[in-house]
Amino acid sequence: MDYQFSPKKPFIFGSCILTACSPMLATATPWLDTGDIQLRHELQLLSDEGLINTPLSTWPLSTKDIYAHLTQPNEQNLIKPDLQKSYSYLSDRLKREDYGSSFKIGGNAYTKKLLIRDFSGAGREEAHIFYDGQWGNPILDIRLKASLANKSSHPSDKTFRLDESYLASSFGNWKFTLGRQSRWWGPGWDGSLILSNNARPIPSISLDRIESAPFKNKYLKWMGPWKLSIFAGRLESNRVISKAKLLGARLNFKPSPDFEIGLSRTAQWGGDGRPQTFSSLFNAIIGNDNFYSTDAGKKSEPGNQLAGIDFRWKSPLGINKPFAIYGQLIGEDEAGYLPYKNIGLFGLETWHTSHAGSIRTYFEISDTSVDFFKGKERNNTAYNHSIYKSGYRYQGLSLGHSIDSDSRLLSAGIILSKKNGDFWRAWAKHATLNSDSKGKNPIAEKAKKWSSLGISLNRKLNTQTKLNLGLQLVTEKTIQNKRHNDAIISIGFSRSFN
Repeated sequence: MDYQFSPKKPFIFGSCILTACSPMLATATPWLDTGDIQLRHELQLLSDEGLINTPLSTWPLSTKDIYAHLTQPNEQNLIKPDLQKSYSYLSDRLKREDYGSSFKIGGNAYTKKLLIRDFSGAGREEAHIFYDGQWGNPILDIRLKASLANKSSHPSDKTFRLDESYLASSFGNWKFTLGRQSRWWGPGWDGSLILSNNARPIPSISLDRIESAPFKNKYLKWMGPWKLSIFAGRLESNRVISKAKLLGARLNFKPSPDFEIGLSRTAQWGGDGRPQTFSSLFNAIIGNDNFYSTDAGKKSEPGNQLAGIDFRWKSPLGINKPFAIYGQLIGEDEAGYLPYKNIGLFGLETWHTSHAGSIRTYFEISDTSVDFFKGKERNNTAYNHSIYKSGYRYQGLSLGHSIDSDSRLLSAGIILSKKNGDFWRAWAKHATLNSDSKGKNPIAEKAKKWSSLGISLNRKLNTQTKLNLGLQLVTEKTIQNKRHNDAIISIGFSRSFN
């Protein structure tokens, strides 16, 4: 059985105790999850209007940090009429993150699981139902999210899951968390090259800065609000290097309200038959792991690393039509302590608000062939490794971008958040997968073209019930010019109980 940091019995036992004590519990949940595109859209709108000044590209987000940085309206600081809907949505959402004795149930179904996913994380399984309860006090936060889902073909996958469940406790301005949390590191809407919610979350322990208050030190205060997230997790047993560890760290800061920077690093380390000494860990941390050339040297090579930088910059020029550019560059190796063999992502987004709601349009390109920008692509490198042969993956799915290695994705999306609560999305995507047909890419053994046109609606039926409907047309074309078309229909619901 796969080892988990958050076993079933302690969560269930703790949930029963805390439910019985629910009148005493009134603190807010510690985290805002990945996957909620409507929440992300509204947060970004308020941030770009100067109503929130905190980094927003490291998910999950600290609820307390959003509370602390959300500008409160008063006689001198009124919210623009066009932003009232976004402000009200976020305020209501934060109120609903209070613990008490509330819980939620829900589920979703797809006629076919999705090959390529985005920030929503939707469509990994064809069917999924869940119970989600959260409890807490000033000392301990507990979340139990128990779900049943279709198993994938990977031998480590299970029908019963505790994904997104955790135990968390605060120490000053730091939150220590043990469980299975999805992470999204970067500004992209349709992918992150280093950590995304494409694969299921791994069991891990993490340490995160809660409030992103700036440094008081005169040499560091230029960074503005900043966050630091560190985690250590364990990958599954059924892989070439069984029970390998995944380590990660991210520093995210805003030197100005319009400019956000993220520095990220992850490493696969240890596992059965691999060095797990302190010196090996130290070499992995300092990046001393790419200088071995012999087979004997490879046995002592500490790990497989990715590292890089991302940014989002809101232009001060677009007053009537605001816009922002964003990007991410992630290196598969290091040279002189700097990442190289880079893969990249670049995007442009624009938005508009009115009394009827808000709309966002974005265009994004991602490429996982290394050094693509130099005109000399090196395939069979990204998300693969000569020692960790199962690659930078968990249960067969990329921990980074969902297109996996040697692939390119062009995408465009429209997000519409209406005043009546309806939330619409529409998108067009085109990908070239495993471009040379040679490298290891689990979603495309041979080169193929993939395209998708889709639309979805989230509708609030009442204060406690939401319904989601979606339709997308998908086309896959292989190098033999064989074409396969699909119409994928989805439906989902959730209901909260107070």
